[in-house]
Amino acid sequence: MKALILHRHARLNGARATLGDLFYGAPTMLVTLEDPPGEGKGPIPAGVYRVTLSYSRRLKQLLPEILEVPGFTGIRMHAGNTSADTKGCPLVGMYQASDHEIGSSVEALGHLLSSWRFWCDQEIEILDPPGAVA
Repeated sequence: MKALILHRHARLNGARATLGDLFYGAPTMLVTLEDPPGEGKGPIPAGVYRVTLSYSRRLKQLLPEILEVPGFTGIRMHAGNTSADTKGCPLVGMYQASDHEIGSSVEALGHLLSSWRFWCDQEIEILDPPGAVA
């Protein structure tokens, strides 16, 4: 079993964000937000990737980094509420506030970071909903 699993929600045409649920440890769940397809870098391609803990010079803190994502570099999960807060990185939150916003992201990031021993140097599996077009 992968240490982290991100299940994306079905995307609606014209969506302003790509939303998902991040599972780590049973039964812990956070919500995620990424760019919608066709905007910014778009969401990270579905797949299995290594995840580690590394320092972000841009955000000036240790963050979960997703490694070896095709077409992406420096992908870190971090706090933020809308796609305006991301440059191709998944944002984490405690709840979905709307179809394009998540809430309590700093609290969610704290939960994720406090469990670093569970997921650091393990794998994350990113899954699109059935029938999704990449």
